[in-house]
Amino acid sequence: MADAKARLSLKDVRSSVRRMQVEGQKLVTRLRRDARALAVRSRRETVSTVVNDLRRIEADLRKRAERTVRDIDERRARIIASLEEQISNLVEMVVKRLHLATQDEVAHLRRRVADLEQRVAALTKAA
Repeated sequence: MADAKARLSLKDVRSSVRRMQVEGQKLVTRLRRDARALAVRSRRETVSTVVNDLRRIEADLRKRAERTVRDIDERRARIIASLEEQISNLVEMVVKRLHLATQDEVAHLRRRVADLEQRVAALTKAA
C-alpha cells in the first residue's frame, strides 16, 4: 500500500507534462521577445557603444605605450650611467697600469710650467 501512494498515476504524469509544455512555451515566447528587442535595438546605439569602447581601448593602449617608453628611457639612462662608470673605472685602471698621467695631473703640470715660465720671464727682465 505504501508503494501505491508513492507512485504517480498516469493522469498526474500527463498533467505534469502539460504544465511543463505550457511553461516551456512561455519561456520560448519570452526568449523570442527579448531576442527581437535586442535585434531591434538601434544600430546607432550599438555603433556608439563600440566606438566608445574602442576609444577607451585606444586611450588605455596609449597610456601603456607612454609608460613603456618612459620605462625604457629610465632603463637606458641607468644602463648608460652604469656603462660610463665601468668605462671610467677601466680607463683609470689602464692609466695606472701604463703609468700614464691623468688629465688632472697634466693640467697641474701645465699650471706649474706656466708659473715657471712667468718666473723665468720675470728673472730675465730683472737681469
